Amino acid sequence: MFLGLFKKKDAPDTPVPVPKANGTPQKGGQPEKKGGGVSIQSLFNNNKFVALFSLICAVLLWFTVCMQQTTDFNDTVSNVPVTVSYENSMAQDLGLELIGDIKTTVDVHVTGTRYAITSLDADDFNARVSLSSVTKAGTYTLSIEVISKASSSDYTITSWSPAEVELTFDKIISRTLPLEIITPNLTAAEGYLMETAYGDFDYITVTGPQTEVNKISRCVVNIPTEQELSETLTTTGTVTLVDEMGAAVSSENIEYDHNTVTVTVPIYKTKELPLNVEFVNVPRGFPIEQLGYTLSRNSILVASPSETIDNVDAITVGPIDFREIDIGTELTLDITLNAGLKNVENVTSVTVTFPTYGLSARTLDLNNFVFENLPSGYDITTLSDSIENIRVVGDSSIIADLTQEDLVGIIDLSQYSLSRGRYTVSVKVYVQGKVLAWAVGEYSVSIDVVPKEVVSDTGN
Repeated sequence: MFLGLFKKKDAPDTPVPVPKANGTPQKGGQPEKKGGGVSIQSLFNNNKFVALFSLICAVLLWFTVCMQQTTDFNDTVSNVPVTVSYENSMAQDLGLELIGDIKTTVDVHVTGTRYAITSLDADDFNARVSLSSVTKAGTYTLSIEVISKASSSDYTITSWSPAEVELTFDKIISRTLPLEIITPNLTAAEGYLMETAYGDFDYITVTGPQTEVNKISRCVVNIPTEQELSETLTTTGTVTLVDEMGAAVSSENIEYDHNTVTVTVPIYKTKELPLNVEFVNVPRGFPIEQLGYTLSRNSILVASPSETIDNVDAITVGPIDFREIDIGTELTLDITLNAGLKNVENVTSVTVTFPTYGLSARTLDLNNFVFENLPSGYDITTLSDSIENIRVVGDSSIIADLTQEDLVGIIDLSQYSLSRGRYTVSVKVYVQGKVLAWAVGEYSVSIDVVPKEVVSDTGN
């Protein structure tokens, strides 16, 4: 109907006459406009232009009518994100935190003028959760409140969905647990020892909601490999948190500082080694192989992570000072291993017991002294002729025939710095003849050191 609004009334449908060459219009035509321009009237005489112009005016008219329409228009704004505010809440005062991420969105239903609500989007609204009912750790169904960020009288919020959301609140705590390595299917080959497996971390720190973290009893790494080992194994394992019943504690809310652990399973080569006793201050010529004694154990089991154990033939304990050995003497000696050896049985000492049978003791005086390593330029003499009450122990058949002439006292002066004067020096008492007898105890004697006189020859 709009096509005829702008059409000239009673205008003929015949084309406009073409002017002659000299510019004089044909009969019935209009004079040609100078300059070659197109008049507005000539545009409206064009049916295609009139149709296009009519359509544009109709659209503008329709849009104006719609914008001025007072009838309310309904629309829905989708995916408005829901947020949680702790400010001035009891949850904040109690140190409670939201467990997990809130991914809830709401669809907001609005009513208003068409031009006002057609431009609305999710950024024009705030959807918030009220924490007024959160008074302790737990899971709550909380109301969602939606408001417009900008005040406008052109539209109103009628409703939103969902109207509630379920959220969990708790305190976030951290616990440090010892790492436990489990190797149920690993064994050591014959002649080898498998030590306790260990990880490159001794402890795991677990962080998460207090309610969930408190369920954790142990932190374990299980190595399920089934194998007989003759050398150290290095592998990796995954950390698993378990409760007191052994069930896995799994939660996306729990974090720990190490998920994967490098595990080492030490394998040692073992060997049973005899125990040998070392003695000091043994009398010269004493037949040590005839000295009877017993050990509380004769050997120990040791291990080494390398093949060096093959070069070790015995473990030596002691030393025992021979002067301390008497009839029935018992001495406890520490067992000390060289670096690289492990005491498999954790035996830290051994007791050496000397016999009470076949031995006798008697007391003799010593009057036979022998000096060794005398310093040059001095005369040295003992201030006493004898040492009394020397206790001598030995084979009963030998002790019965001993006399004081069988004893000798060795005075070794190499350890002294001597000059003129008197000194008290140690005396090592021996039984001569390389027999199974010895002096018990420590003895000393006083000596006199005098420079030698220089004798000069004078001629007649």
